[in-house]
Amino acid sequence: MKEKILTLPTPYGGNLELHKNTWGKSGEPLSIVSGLQGDHLNGLFLNSHLTQFLDSIVEGLDPHYTLTGQVQTFPVVNVNAVQSGTRLWPLDGMDMDLAFPGNPEGETAEAIASAILQHTKDSFWGIILTSAPPHYEDAPHIQTHKPDSREKKMCRDLQIETARRQKDSPTQKVNLFHHWQEQEISSVMVSAGSPRTINPQQCEVLFQGILNFMKAEGILKDHRNKKPDNKIKTRIYDPDEEVLVRTSAAGMLLKEVKVGNFLKKGQKIGEVRDIYSGKRLEELAAPEDGLLITLRQYPIVYEKEPIAILLSGKDRWQKIGHVFQSIVKR
Repeated sequence: MKEKILTLPTPYGGNLELHKNTWGKSGEPLSIVSGLQGDHLNGLFLNSHLTQFLDSIVEGLDPHYTLTGQVQTFPVVNVNAVQSGTRLWPLDGMDMDLAFPGNPEGETAEAIASAILQHTKDSFWGIILTSAPPHYEDAPHIQTHKPDSREKKMCRDLQIETARRQKDSPTQKVNLFHHWQEQEISSVMVSAGSPRTINPQQCEVLFQGILNFMKAEGILKDHRNKKPDNKIKTRIYDPDEEVLVRTSAAGMLLKEVKVGNFLKKGQKIGEVRDIYSGKRLEELAAPEDGLLITLRQYPIVYEKEPIAILLSGKDRWQKIGHVFQSIVKR
């Protein structure tokens, strides 16, 4: 059911309206939020896919599933930014995810943030759909902060192979994810793709992950009782297991790999060429074995520009080895 949760007047006579979709019986819902940034279109597409799927179940058009819990989705949070086709709404330049907890009597971004928080505060679970920062692409993965046992279970239930624990940041206290954590809502973010693009294949990975989660948590019942052929084990990488690859020359980046690939140490990632002469200035290679989780998409790069992030377990295995050696010495 589509429900209007906020109406704000605009200078042009029409109203800005914020909506949510709700399915299932009342209770502590699963809340799924997308469109905090106007250019994160993968999240909007995925949310529309979920809407179509849940509508078909509630309307009795899909005999395989029954909705046994409650789900609510917020497909487009930063409505103005989406309408203008930009990451931020140009009129206020406010990042919607830096406006929380918001203020019902405040400016547009603050009023929207307040409405989202008010309508999700009773949630048991929360999922934020996001994408890579501008100029980059993410492979589908989960993002957490300091996962407790419930959030680790969320990661396992989603059955998405990779999860990243985020570093502490000064902006955390003003984003939605932090406030969900403060209210003890079990929550994660899932990221895939690049801003301003839709990648259906990446969205399908996240869609299947959310279905896995809803079935595991008893929100959705699959009458076929079909067990997955190969249950995916999620690995959570710590910040010190991230390897940043930077350029040493400025020019045009030509990539030779794709996000989601596992790279071997020394494998070529791409090269930087001079824009005017076409001369190769630098060849970029993986500094160690690792999963390519983020890759630069915009090809014009400056000196010392980050172009890739690899997830490597090298540090973890070194720590385990040191512990083992210390035990043997005793």
